[in-house]
Amino acid sequence: MRVAAYTGGVMVPSARARVRQYIGPLSRFGITVREYPLPLGNILPQRRGLRPLWIAATALSRTAALACSWKADVTWISRQLLPAFAPIQAMAKRPIILDVDDAVWLNTGGHRVGDLARASDLVVCGNAFLAHQFSLWNSNVAVIPTAVDTSWYRPHPNRDRGSNGALVLGWTGTSGNFPFLYAIEAALQRTFAHYPHATLLVIADKPPQFKFLPASRVGFEPWTPRTELAAFARMSIGLMPLAHDDWCSGKCSYKMLCYMAAGLPVVVTAAGMNREVLALGSVGLSAGSEQEWVDTLIALLGDRQLRRRMGDAGRAVVEKHYSLQRLAQQYALLFQSLGGESTRGNRSPIVCPAKRIVT
Repeated sequence: MRVAAYTGGVMVPSARARVRQYIGPLSRFGITVREYPLPLGNILPQRRGLRPLWIAATALSRTAALACSWKADVTWISRQLLPAFAPIQAMAKRPIILDVDDAVWLNTGGHRVGDLARASDLVVCGNAFLAHQFSLWNSNVAVIPTAVDTSWYRPHPNRDRGSNGALVLGWTGTSGNFPFLYAIEAALQRTFAHYPHATLLVIADKPPQFKFLPASRVGFEPWTPRTELAAFARMSIGLMPLAHDDWCSGKCSYKMLCYMAAGLPVVVTAAGMNREVLALGSVGLSAGSEQEWVDTLIALLGDRQLRRRMGDAGRAVVEKHYSLQRLAQQYALLFQSLGGESTRGNRSPIVCPAKRIVT
């Protein structure tokens, strides 16, 4: 079976986590995936003068790439075909699978997401909150969480040792999510007052700009798969602060799951899917208020054995529920159900297992 996959670009996290990492595992099921990323990414240039050229080049490249869908058995669309443009899904060959891992209807041009969902034969959502929203536009909805490659993210034998006895709080992600990290800056500052040797390590596309944390307490590594993996080996705790809103309810806890796969305990906001993951085992602690962040961080930093137990429990949860090999099987079944010759014209709906809002 041949699948044409359309993603937002080579550097887009959803393309890497929701499509690209499945290409190898799906080949073992006889499914060949060819990815067609947007060559200039999925974000408009900040300089307005460059936008007309970017729009023209992006529309032209995507239109040309869509012709390749007619050589495939299934068209797989990650989030959207074109950012904030009029939908062009009529040019794609069906069956179409729309794959969503964020509350994309809240983005600029997100009102067109409903049109793309209605035009799709199946919508695959990363969590139940997203599935509830997309079930309003398409009755054929499935939930598949974002998988973690447990052969890549593994507990390091020397994790949580740091250098010179240092304790390291870690955060990884894109700079667009820095506001969530900035929201706990006061809690971090108070925590560091209790632990003079504790530091924060940030792995992102650019350095954060804190107002109060001294530069000596903040490390930065430019994100690449290998620098992130090496940084995890130095961390004591993985952080995932969020807000309690629809955008954060749409997040699929991928950052949290990567920490857990690397054997790290987590301290997270119990928003959206984070709450569901926390309920699967003693993998870490939740924090809401500034005081809760301070209390949970101090408690974990002061107990290495607790950190190790929670890290081991987190690894077990990921292996059982979120491993790439496990979830690749679910994708394979969906592709086969839509793209197999025996199922054409006789497709039964795939019902979302939990159509409810997670708050």
